[in-house]
Amino acid sequence: MKDLAKEIVRIAKAEVGVREVNNTNCGILVNEYKAATWLNPNKGWPWCAAFACWVIREALASSGVKQTKKFKRPRTAAAWDFENWSLAQDETTWLRKPHDRDIMAGDIVVFNFSHIGIAVSSPDTRGNVIIVEGNTDEAGSREGGGVYLKTRHASKIRSRIRFRQEKLVAV
Repeated sequence: MKDLAKEIVRIAKAEVGVREVNNTNCGILVNEYKAATWLNPNKGWPWCAAFACWVIREALASSGVKQTKKFKRPRTAAAWDFENWSLAQDETTWLRKPHDRDIMAGDIVVFNFSHIGIAVSSPDTRGNVIIVEGNTDEAGSREGGGVYLKTRHASKIRSRIRFRQEKLVAV
């Protein structure tokens, strides 16, 4: 089984640069992200959580991780609902709220302002974390138009979710 955290980071970073079409919350790749949720991918709706769902789906598949009765990948389109998803799993995920700055590359980070991303670094000495985010922009809006690599302070992060690879089942 491949290292899941590394796969999450690799896949998320490869998507940096994807943009919506005309600020519609739609586009060929954006609609693919949205198809990783329960909602209609062809409608225009905020897709930051859909991006996280898509990255996780792809990373689980490429890492050889199997879904089980007690472990299902996230399919929610709501950033804060990722916390509920994590709590509904068995011991395969670990939600930490507050996070106490123990963020690591490959963690899902849920922000205080109803937004979500994938951490690609731990906090630096000033508390800044590098994160890949969908549906943001250069200014850091949660209603942006693409996938960006952002630097955010840990104080903006509400919680973090980490996969416990040793608890996951291989295909």
